[in-house]
Amino acid sequence: MSQLLSVNSYYEGLIQNLFGGSKGCFVNFMTFFYQYNQAKEFSLDNAECLKLLHQLELQNCEILSNILIMIGGDNRYYSSSRKYVSGFNVDYSKAQSKMFVCDVEMLEIGIIEVKNALQKIENKQIKEELKKILENKKNELKMLKETFFKNNMLKK
Repeated sequence: MSQLLSVNSYYEGLIQNLFGGSKGCFVNFMTFFYQYNQAKEFSLDNAECLKLLHQLELQNCEILSNILIMIGGDNRYYSSSRKYVSGFNVDYSKAQSKMFVCDVEMLEIGIIEVKNALQKIENKQIKEELKKILENKKNELKMLKETFFKNNMLKK
């Protein structure tokens, strides 16, 4: 996605929330990165999963950042209402079972938000990029649940 698209403030608001909103990809990245660094000390299996998750969320951030720039927006870390995200948006839970339950919820909300944006956006280029994010989030959720079950953190 390299060409400049038409400026569209409605699309910009939708993408900005996916990127820098309180439940956006940048918060997901920060959350998984924090958890990865914590898990390296006590659970290598979980750490590997969390490493992949924060890497996928970083990809999602890059895609959204590129879209924002292409539609004349600003790739700052804030929502469409200009509320900046910060470390306060990260769930710093250390209990693994609670941490993973919150992560599943976070990803499920992200999937719903991306699907909503896909329904509202008509631009084919943007839709193709959002589909990549949707696939990443679905894969993240699958990896997370597999890790849950493998490590007996959830009962099937």
